Amino acid sequence: MVDLDLVRVKFIESITVGTSDHVATVTAGTTAVGKSHVDLQTYILAYEEISKIFAVLGSVFKFVSTDVERKLSILRSKQQQQPQHYSTLSSMIRYETETNLTASDNNNGCRTLLRLHRALEFVAEFINALIEKKDSSVSGPVWNAYSETLAKHHTWIIRNTVSMAMYTLPTRQNILLQVGREEDPESLTPLVKTMREVYEIVQSAYTQSALLDLK
Repeated sequence: MVDLDLVRVKFIESITVGTSDHVATVTAGTTAVGKSHVDLQTYILAYEEISKIFAVLGSVFKFVSTDVERKLSILRSKQQQQPQHYSTLSSMIRYETETNLTASDNNNGCRTLLRLHRALEFVAEFINALIEKKDSSVSGPVWNAYSETLAKHHTWIIRNTVSMAMYTLPTRQNILLQVGREEDPESLTPLVKTMREVYEIVQSAYTQSALLDLK
């Protein structure tokens, strides 16, 4: 089972390390997107847990799950080997742009986290669809969430494969059961708000550094 409470706590920690006022603001459910600090260790911990949701969705997103695991492994390795450069998002961006690693290393941290960042947007919109849509079938809401997020970065072949596999998705009730929210899906709203805030902070950092189109 995915511990979604842990996910929210760790994502909050990732953007609030050393700033107690900001912790209170995010915990209250309000937005404070003006912050640029993202602690990579807690971001990774949050992502390790939320990535389990791809297994809940079944085989249709197996390729995403595998790619996420690989990306998390790359980031963990870089953080362990060079913690001085990979402690925060800003320190990673500064180090890799100044040393031209964003151009010379295909497994650079900025490119790796960008892929996770894109997948996070999908997860946030998918969970939001679970809250808002009451139908048993989730194929439509999941496809919409995918089309608005990850699909923009996938080839036609991958998009077509995902489209054909939508019928294999579990029911809404089964998904909610596996994440422990079958009785109260609305309780996921604060998590969606937190994930969207983390997404906007990372998006802003990549935009300012002109790194959103890393290949």
